[in-house]
Amino acid sequence: MTRAATSRAPVAPQQPRDRRFPYWFARISRALSQHLLLQVEAEFGLNLAEYRVLNTLADLDSTSIRDIAADASLDKAQVTRAVADLTTRGLVIQVVDGRDRRLRVVTLTTAGRTLIAATVPFVTARQQRLEQRLTAAERRVLWKALAALSDEAERMLKDAARVTDRRRRHTNDEPR
Repeated sequence: MTRAATSRAPVAPQQPRDRRFPYWFARISRALSQHLLLQVEAEFGLNLAEYRVLNTLADLDSTSIRDIAADASLDKAQVTRAVADLTTRGLVIQVVDGRDRRLRVVTLTTAGRTLIAATVPFVTARQQRLEQRLTAAERRVLWKALAALSDEAERMLKDAARVTDRRRRHTNDEPR
């Protein structure tokens, strides 16, 4: 059988794509990220990582690059690059942590606070537009469902990490 023929072989049945949570979450996330990027890039000259760093700092006041990465769902290298660019632009400052010299603490400057505050009308209008698509009852159910799905996704991630760690330990324990 040729490679092309085998690639067209039927696969195990599964739910249709439009009935899978990851499909919808990815679609919604992509659309909202692109929508946000178009706005913050045109209005403020920010890329998505820079915006997420500023937004995280607006919520957390000051924190480490590691914590920003976790909160903003970015990798540390992306955050490091974004923080360097934002520092150059005078929007954040970073200092070495007095207790742990390996960590850098990042804080918004006055200019950074002003810039992130200028995004609030756009973000608020976008949230309202999305919420208007649902009734109050649907929003309550949605928030509850999202919290439950988020908790379960985190449990799944922890379970997978434990299995992966066990496999690594087992593989490392085997004689060579």
